[in-house]
Amino acid sequence: MDEDAELQLALEMSRQEEEERQRRLQVQKNKQPEHIVLTDSEPEEIERPILQAKPPRHKTSSRAPGRNRQSPQDRQLEKDLEKARDTSATQRAAGPSTSYTRPHPTRERSSSVSSTSSTTGPSKMARPEVGLPTASKPNTGTVSSFLADRAKMERERLARQKRLRPQAQQPEETESEEEEEGAPPAKRAKAEGGVSIVPTSHAPAQNHSVTSSSEPLFWEGEIRQTANRHALPSKDLKPVWRLSEILGQRHDQIKLIIFASYSNDIDWILRIFPENVPVIFIGQPGENGNATVHNILPNWVKATPFLANGRGCMHMKFMLVFYSTGRLRIMVSTANFVDYDWRDIENTAWVQDFPLRSKPIEHDPKADDFPAQFQHVLSKLNFAPAIQSHLKGDHPQLPLRAITELRTRWDWSKVTVKLVVSLAGKYQGVREVVKSGHTNLATAIREVGAMCPEGKELALECQGSSIGTYSAAWLNEFVSSAKGQSLSRWFSWKNQQPRGKIPIPPASRLKILFPSLRTVDESVLKRPGGGTMFCREKQWEAKTFPKQLFHDSKSKRGGVLMHSKMVLGTFVDKGKNALLVSPSKGAKSSSSTSAFGGWCYIGSHNFTPSAWGNLSGSADSPIMNVTNYEMGILVPLPAEDTEKAASELVCWERPAPAYRLGVDEPWMQDKYMLAL
Repeated sequence: MDEDAELQLALEMSRQEEEERQRRLQVQKNKQPEHIVLTDSEPEEIERPILQAKPPRHKTSSRAPGRNRQSPQDRQLEKDLEKARDTSATQRAAGPSTSYTRPHPTRERSSSVSSTSSTTGPSKMARPEVGLPTASKPNTGTVSSFLADRAKMERERLARQKRLRPQAQQPEETESEEEEEGAPPAKRAKAEGGVSIVPTSHAPAQNHSVTSSSEPLFWEGEIRQTANRHALPSKDLKPVWRLSEILGQRHDQIKLIIFASYSNDIDWILRIFPENVPVIFIGQPGENGNATVHNILPNWVKATPFLANGRGCMHMKFMLVFYSTGRLRIMVSTANFVDYDWRDIENTAWVQDFPLRSKPIEHDPKADDFPAQFQHVLSKLNFAPAIQSHLKGDHPQLPLRAITELRTRWDWSKVTVKLVVSLAGKYQGVREVVKSGHTNLATAIREVGAMCPEGKELALECQGSSIGTYSAAWLNEFVSSAKGQSLSRWFSWKNQQPRGKIPIPPASRLKILFPSLRTVDESVLKRPGGGTMFCREKQWEAKTFPKQLFHDSKSKRGGVLMHSKMVLGTFVDKGKNALLVSPSKGAKSSSSTSAFGGWCYIGSHNFTPSAWGNLSGSADSPIMNVTNYEMGILVPLPAEDTEKAASELVCWERPAPAYRLGVDEPWMQDKYMLAL
């Protein structure tokens, strides 16, 4: 085929694609617009978007055309969304960009759809999210303009292709090579890499990623930090994650993407995600907290979970990618889907690949393993009506057609981490309480066998980007769960304490890690880079605030600030500074020895009661109240060389230096950002 014929074919395909896109836009003409306003009033956590309109619950609804009038802001956002889509297509045609042009945010803003371009700072007010345009017929002027631009791009592409075409082209991948990716290889090639999660000891080790069809695969799971342009090269020697690399090079093999994130930049995401792939986006609900499902872009369905009275955050950050080869890739991270989380501040992610089973297994409603727990999370996040929206629309052949297929169709035998979640709501009774919050952390610790043994004490280091309001009771409550202790043991100890006299755990056994003002001032981005770190002056100055527990949080990679969220628990010999939760008479104790030397949690939970929940009631009738939706993983640490393994895994310098009381204080936006 000569170049002219190739050009005409490309233009004809473009014309058909544009007409199809315009047709789909008509289908969406009655979608309810969503208006977003930012607020600074969210306690303990980062700001959340507030939804002004009242979208339909669980499903989209049709309204009479006369009632679907649009405001000037809505019409402007429609134009911006179309511009973002066209910009995304243009940039894909021109090739990937490696430049950084967007300034670092002074504040972590959250919006369901951010219409800012890549060159606009995220500190600007986000535009409202709306439904799709309501054109009654395809706009021929738009199509002509689109084709003219596409013709120019096609000519440039053909010219580049002709210049760069090698003498002998490489053969395309065969179908058999793609099929081989769907199952773990018999042998695993070792290479220098991040922290691999190995089934035998769960210890940090060399990378066990393998390559199939030139694509790195992670059948045993791997933990890495995200790429950061401000890290010191001399300290940034390990492999890192980039979101584009997690998705993989073969965009043509991606059949479905599911992702959850609190703060999002849709313009940026569109430049990374492949075109025409169905996407389910789980985001922050509106002001009323109602669960909703609606289309926000062609091929995109947005779902929001329920939040009682609109209070709390959908703070989870995860992604599931389904490939035509049958492979499923899961990412659980601390990073939102915004550019600066993957470029300017430090985050952490766990990634693992899962093959299809040779034959599906029967659904087990009583299962409580990793995939069963993930299914429970998806149910709570209002995922079921979202997937049905795709199946009943333009994508009837999705690789996942029901939530229960996640466990029955994919092979989870190599997953060795434990899922730890918080699900917003009030839970009563032992069976329900242990499924959410810090009591779910305790369950994961017990199931993996990483309980603190008798004769040892648990030393905790709790690192994050947001500080909560702490009481002595809550701190001890969390410590009890972190030891893997039962509910009855916690309530027995609590009831023995004099009313109002519960002591704060000693700093030798509980450290709260948060960057000091000095650390922020010495970082590469200085104070403007502290926009995603939250501690309020009124919290710090409270009379009973546990200042003595605070330690500085400094990255191992140099002067970068960390948005990662980790809790490190190591078993140390007993001393005079014992943790205050001790065994009660007649209570069952953990073994005097343990196969592990501790554990590490990595995920979206900050060290706050909003994230981990508040326990009340009694041993017979416990109650867990959780404000946020959170997700992370638990990784056991080896019994031998525990300190070395812990220091290798966490993202901060150890030992973390204690705040000098009266000298050091935490970075506080409300106090110091205003001074800029």
